[in-house]
Amino acid sequence: MDELTIRLPEETVNYLQRLDYEIGGLQVLHTHALNAGTPLEKRMEIKREFQERFAEYQLAKNAMWEEFAPRFPRVKRWWVDFQTGLLHVEQEADHE
Repeated sequence: MDELTIRLPEETVNYLQRLDYEIGGLQVLHTHALNAGTPLEKRMEIKREFQERFAEYQLAKNAMWEEFAPRFPRVKRWWVDFQTGLLHVEQEADHE
C-alpha cells in the first residue's frame, strides 16, 4: 500500500472544513432538538439544512477529487487533513 500526500490550496481546505463543521453542528443541533421536544416543524427545518449542507459537502469533495483521480488509478481511499492542508491518497502497491 502506497500513501501519497498533496498540498491543497488553502481556500479548498477552508471551504471543506467549514462545511464539515457545519454538518457536525447541525447534527448536534438536531439531536438536541429531538431530546428537547422541539416542535416538528423546527426539527424538519434543521434536518433540511443539514441535508443541504451535507449534499454541498459531498459535491465539493467530489469536485476536488475529480482533479486528482486520473493520477491515481489504483486508489484505495483518500481523505483531507484539515490541520495540515494535505490530501492523503492510499493506493494499491504496484505489483510489477
